[in-house]
Amino acid sequence: MYPYILQGDSLTIVLDKQHTINRATHPNYQKVLDAICDGNWEGIQDLVDMTRAIKDYVSENGDIEVTDGDVYFLGRPFANAMTDRLLTMLEEDFPVEPLCNFLANLKDNPSKRAVDELYGFLENNNLPITPDGHFMAYKKVRGDYKDIHSGTFDNSVGQVCEMPRNEVNEDKDQTCSDGLHFCSLEYLPKFGYCDGNRVMLLKINPRDVVSIPSDHNNAKGRTCRYEVVKEHLVDGGLRDTTEAFDSIVVDDYDGDDFFDEFFNGVSDTGGPREVYLDADNRARFADDGRYASQHALLEYENWLVAEREQPASVTLRTVREIVRAGGGKFRYTDNGWFASFDAYQDYLNQQGK
Repeated sequence: MYPYILQGDSLTIVLDKQHTINRATHPNYQKVLDAICDGNWEGIQDLVDMTRAIKDYVSENGDIEVTDGDVYFLGRPFANAMTDRLLTMLEEDFPVEPLCNFLANLKDNPSKRAVDELYGFLENNNLPITPDGHFMAYKKVRGDYKDIHSGTFDNSVGQVCEMPRNEVNEDKDQTCSDGLHFCSLEYLPKFGYCDGNRVMLLKINPRDVVSIPSDHNNAKGRTCRYEVVKEHLVDGGLRDTTEAFDSIVVDDYDGDDFFDEFFNGVSDTGGPREVYLDADNRARFADDGRYASQHALLEYENWLVAEREQPASVTLRTVREIVRAGGGKFRYTDNGWFASFDAYQDYLNQQGK
């Protein structure tokens, strides 16, 4: 048993040293409380001190190590974005190898500036990595799958688009310039307004990224090579620009099973994942605040009517409480997980703040 004191939403506990954790900022806050209530003191140090958990988690991998509370890869300190991603992978019970592979690919990028900018891109956007250490992104193209700017690159599924790296503009302050472009979900509505345009999913090796333009909050990038792995569709062939990824690591992005699982995801209640409508009448998943497809919204509405025998409107406007945490982050108060800025704005709008 360790001495502790609980004050409101903060817990102070003395382990090897004194730690103070808060419900709004610590991802394991509720797990620590549950362990204390159950008298389960074994492993509580790893719950409180996440760097201890990382150290144990990666002890068999010599590439990542923890020293004095800081995380290093091949002797170099992690950027904050990579530490956050590693912690999220721990929360989602993913092995560390995908992140190790990502960092190994990233260190092969010849541009330090591109490496630093890609960290910022990952920090600002909910894009997953793959087991072989690449990452996924979006691209809007013409109806015939050619790129919107030049109409010369074929972006149909299975194609690999590439160009000489030295022909890609590496200056992030020249926001519209030469290169193969990719973007985040949030950037899609800002480009390519013509009817009939398509949205493609790309797989990109971090070593091939050249620059992340500074406009639109680091939501787009330029690379010298990418692979087109999927067209972003929903049932019936309707093009959908809502969130395609509900996990930080994906390994079946190029198969139908991934999309079937995403659009028909099952919640802890046994029904489809809960969806709510935000202040702008956009559908979002309640468990992580990300955008939901219209198909997911329809599935949840039908489930509400059929299983709960109540109108969907009773539940769809429910928004979970979110608080501002340290480091410019936002977290859900019920489980301490990270929330997006958009989800936080939705919560404030619903509260009239």
